[in-house]
Amino acid sequence: MKLNIRYWAVPAILVLFGLPAYAGGGGGGDSLIEPLGAMLLAATIVAIILSYAKQASLFAFIIIGVCGGLFGLKEIINTNVMTAFVDVGITLLLFMAGMEVDIPGLIKRWKLLLINGFGQIIGLFLISIGFGVAYMGISEDYMTSVGLPAENAGAALMYFALCLTLSSTILVIGTLKNTGQISEEHGQVALGLMVLQDIVAVVGLAILGSLKPPPPGAEPPNLGVEVGMIFLKMFILAIILFFVTKYILNPLFKFFARSSELLFIGTLGYGMGVAGLCEVVHFSSGIGAFFAGATLAALPYRHEIEDKVEPLKAFGVILFFIGLGFDISALKVEQIFGGLVDGIILAVMIVVLTIPLMIVLGYLSRLKGKQSFLMGAIINQSSEFSLMLAVLCLQYKLFDPHLFIVITIVVLVTFFLSSLGHQFMDQMYGALSKSLAFMDKRAPSSEEEGGDEFEMENHVVLMEYNELSTEIADFYSERGQKVLLLDLDPDITEYFESQHGHSNIHAHYANMQDPDVWEHMEFHKAKVVISCMDAGQEAELAMARWLKKHAPEVPFLAATSSHEESLELYDAGARYVIQTEFLAARGFREILDGEMGKSDKDAFRDLGQTHREETKKLQEGLGEIFAKA
Repeated sequence: MKLNIRYWAVPAILVLFGLPAYAGGGGGGDSLIEPLGAMLLAATIVAIILSYAKQASLFAFIIIGVCGGLFGLKEIINTNVMTAFVDVGITLLLFMAGMEVDIPGLIKRWKLLLINGFGQIIGLFLISIGFGVAYMGISEDYMTSVGLPAENAGAALMYFALCLTLSSTILVIGTLKNTGQISEEHGQVALGLMVLQDIVAVVGLAILGSLKPPPPGAEPPNLGVEVGMIFLKMFILAIILFFVTKYILNPLFKFFARSSELLFIGTLGYGMGVAGLCEVVHFSSGIGAFFAGATLAALPYRHEIEDKVEPLKAFGVILFFIGLGFDISALKVEQIFGGLVDGIILAVMIVVLTIPLMIVLGYLSRLKGKQSFLMGAIINQSSEFSLMLAVLCLQYKLFDPHLFIVITIVVLVTFFLSSLGHQFMDQMYGALSKSLAFMDKRAPSSEEEGGDEFEMENHVVLMEYNELSTEIADFYSERGQKVLLLDLDPDITEYFESQHGHSNIHAHYANMQDPDVWEHMEFHKAKVVISCMDAGQEAELAMARWLKKHAPEVPFLAATSSHEESLELYDAGARYVIQTEFLAARGFREILDGEMGKSDKDAFRDLGQTHREETKKLQEGLGEIFAKA
């Protein structure tokens, strides 16, 4: 096979000069792997460089997309294939956004979300409308002057403001995870706010589809009727998926959850299947995917599903941003520089005004000063959804190139400034803490904030169901300790919850070998972490090292039957190793002492009968899964 060196020259020259070296035609219009591989490799190099500046890797993909477009790679990649990849990526992004919908969490914090969530959306939207009219001059005259339909002026203004209103779910969740604030109250409110924004963005995308210019010679659709039909279809879809979730999804995904491969295939098939059916009935596939994700969010397997689908979504988003770079490269230099100043000014407006807006809303909702400030400092950027909307608005003749590039620059600059600010949030709050102290007097006390929800702090974490974990769970729960049992078999977690579950014990379906689970289940805040896993030595070693690094004060106990594995676990940082053969030998010696004084006829009889009855009872409770327990 002949290697086309000019494709692979791109990353090499990027490292040396910062620009791609490819500058020629040819190569065949059906090619995808070589140019795409070259761009992804180049993007990896740029992302590594950007990581030292604590910047999001999406900048790398846009930069490579612009460079690739300028040097002809756009013409080499099959447009239909690239578009298909991008469409799949957007659909998966909306699917994952749906999975972030936490209905119980939204209900629990409805007052905070009502004020902070809708307050931020409405407040920033109105401010952006003002900037769109007063500063950008978006009007019928403006649309006419740039060669766009004057009747689109109102829609253009609304979508311009919407693009400035939305915050980045990717950046916000990443920051909350990296700073350990995701479980704190302002982190949970920020997550709820992102869900509200995602819903608004999805509805905006659906309505935008009705504004698509009709084919030549076709009658333009009635906008009011089209929007009404969209909401009617959304209502019908919600009703259908409600019954599907109630009667089909729970047993179906309980079956899928027994195998990682089945769970991945079932999730992808369900999400893309709903999206495809929506496309068949001329409805937005994106909304279908979002609703499909929202129905899966209520299942106990959501974290495993997210873990399985995340890489596909990430790949699609990468392709989207590369495609965005292609679109930017197609613009004239004067158009790009013409929108640069406006974009920077609006970006600074978003970054600066979001913080005082959230402080005002936090005061009204009785949040503490620090919580309100941190929430404003975390969400003060524009969104990846803003770029999607801007691309579609450009295609549908709502935006001219100037408005498109302004929104693009706003997103990029706010990403940069917000990411930079996230590194200094504590220092910035320290400078403002005295000024915000008045808000703390209105904040409710911890007693008022309390609830019956299982709180993952000072809790006992047990991994994998078996007799050992059952004994440990009962021991701690009887003494008033909160116990969290993790297992990757849905039947076992369901059985454990029914037999042992009460206010102190909670069973959860999760992959105990996934570091994301360790973070999500707050291992670093636990009283003790105990692994009872069978054949989980590698995961236990990794867990011991993780706890030693992130929470050395948390005791980690692990079970094994091997002397060699015991020493490995101790060396990795385990506080104590439950060596089952060693303990069994010690325990059986005590049994021998108790039975030696009995006659041969009675020795071990009662003991064996008791053990048999307890094992039989366990078998009857577990049914088919008894052999696996």
